[in-house]
Amino acid sequence: MAVDRALAIHRRPGEGVLRFYRWIRPTLSFGRHQKPAARYDPMALAALGVDAVRRPTGGREVLHDRELTYAVIAPAAGPGSLRALYAEVNRALVQGLTLLGVPAQMMAAGRPIPAPDAGACFADPAPGEVMVQGQKLVGSAQVRLGPTLLQHGSILLGPASVSLPALARSGQAVQVQEGACLETWLGGPVSVPTLVATLEAALAGAFGGEWRRGAGLTDEEEATARSLMAMDPEGAELW
Repeated sequence: MAVDRALAIHRRPGEGVLRFYRWIRPTLSFGRHQKPAARYDPMALAALGVDAVRRPTGGREVLHDRELTYAVIAPAAGPGSLRALYAEVNRALVQGLTLLGVPAQMMAAGRPIPAPDAGACFADPAPGEVMVQGQKLVGSAQVRLGPTLLQHGSILLGPASVSLPALARSGQAVQVQEGACLETWLGGPVSVPTLVATLEAALAGAFGGEWRRGAGLTDEEEATARSLMAMDPEGAELW
């Protein structure tokens, strides 16, 4: 996610970036406005082999485990750009998931957006998010960085191997990370290369333009990413 922010900071005019990636070990990511220290125990995370990071984007905590993370970096087109990008990305995800046989749809408007510390991201859907028969399948969050928009999302592939309540401080009530898993709707293990290729095609069709594979980070992007890795987006320690 530090790489995503570095790519957003150094985005060249007229360009955008799409990334998909997975995590080496279970990792709990917190939104940029959350205060995790009061609810989660870093000793419990360490004992269960769970890492913790703070996202540059907003939203609520997500356990990245048996899931696929995406990042979309795009130019800001003016007022309302964040909402427009959110809708465009989620519509494309729905289209791609439908092609794979998943009955995905976007949640209708009218429901209030949960507060940053309202609980686990997948426990409570927000308007416009990607759903499957009443359960959230994709959780997404955004941030504006000057002339650039960054949107992160997590697509659940299967049930997590760690329970969020097991990571909580004693006496703190923490929601289980619920949500729909692709394994359930596809009837077995997910082919990640097929999933990525399908979603890439759907997003490329939605955004248009010319697409090419990245050649890796520039020296400037890599230096910025490294400087961000140990700190949260506001320059403060996570715990």
